[in-house]
Amino acid sequence: MNTPIHDFLIKYSENSPLRCHMPGDKGQKEPLDITEIKGADSLYEAKGIIGESEENAARLYGSGAVCYSCGGSTLSISTMLCMARLLTRKDTIVAGRYSHRSLIDSCIMLGLKVKWVYPEKYLSADIPPSEIERAIDENTAAVFINSIDYYGGTADIRSIGEICRKKGVLLLVDNAHGAYRIFTETHPIALGADMCADSAHKTMPAITGTALLHLKNKEHKPLAKEAMALFGSSSPSYLMLDSLDLCNRFIEEEKETAEERLRAVSSLKERLSLKGIRVENSDEMRITIDANRHGYSGYDFAEELRRSGIECEMSDDRYVVLLFSVAQPMEDFDRIVEALTGMRKKFAIVPKEREIIKPRSVIAPRKAFFSITETVNTGAALGKVCAGVTCPCPPCVPVIMPGEVITAEIINVLKDYGVEEIRVVM
Repeated sequence: MNTPIHDFLIKYSENSPLRCHMPGDKGQKEPLDITEIKGADSLYEAKGIIGESEENAARLYGSGAVCYSCGGSTLSISTMLCMARLLTRKDTIVAGRYSHRSLIDSCIMLGLKVKWVYPEKYLSADIPPSEIERAIDENTAAVFINSIDYYGGTADIRSIGEICRKKGVLLLVDNAHGAYRIFTETHPIALGADMCADSAHKTMPAITGTALLHLKNKEHKPLAKEAMALFGSSSPSYLMLDSLDLCNRFIEEEKETAEERLRAVSSLKERLSLKGIRVENSDEMRITIDANRHGYSGYDFAEELRRSGIECEMSDDRYVVLLFSVAQPMEDFDRIVEALTGMRKKFAIVPKEREIIKPRSVIAPRKAFFSITETVNTGAALGKVCAGVTCPCPPCVPVIMPGEVITAEIINVLKDYGVEEIRVVM
């Protein structure tokens, strides 16, 4: 497959020019690391090799247009929200409560208000479409949902998309964990999203920080590039762009490899279940284990895995999450079976379901964030109004948002996550 960025970088490196330009490494350690020299194109204009590579990605994914991001899905999410405001001139977003912090961070910067919609389970992406429909009103610029969540749950994108089209609002999807869904024909753009953020680096063979912003309407690409430049670095990494370019080649030429890995993860779930390992329902690229059912906290279960040389994606008081890639070495799957079946058997712990807390908002997020504030001990924050965005990563989902009143229940959850201090409005 044509890889215009990679081909340019290889040719430039092989010609060995005297580099009187950035970066300061001068190609000594990273010969493919350059800047916007002649012929290299510019990310926020993308009329040359970058634009050509983005067109390749759009064709492969079936998107109207693609914009590359060197700032992860966070940059793509900021751009989507900015686009929603520019295109609609409205200032309210209907959003799933358990969204990545980049949503609220972007809303603070853009002065957007958020109307939260809750799932039936803590941290779940499974928002009832009927709740989305009830939340939309004349001030709604867009609906924002995340799908897939950290445990592997998904939203009903197709049904929510139909509601958004009926109501005349945009549907934005945080698909950070689902770039691989190009191979399952369940990518959000195919299901009806207007814009979608993919983290290439999470499940595809791409380096950290690489992402794609998908646009259903290709006419919106120039505006998206302008919006992205508001939030992104003016010195994007060509090593990251090279990685995205080569990812296109993988998608076109290594479909069988990807499908083999998808089957391997499915088979792993079956193999573990047959050996008595409690595997939760999740998306096609992860294993979520209820550690409590095996007598462990998620943290202790993860430590047991580390003793076998396996590092997990996430662990908490109940669950352990193993995340895979479409390029995962096949031998890894047997190692995981061996490690998990070799763990000490313990009596099950009765799992404690986290309650869904619905904080009361009294100040707009932007106003709270930029208010006169103080930082207090979490235990002393009862009744105060949150001003900062505090959350552990992963899953990087805030327990409480700026402008919301801190309750005893919220304090307990913050303490469980190890949050000792919090910024509050004075």
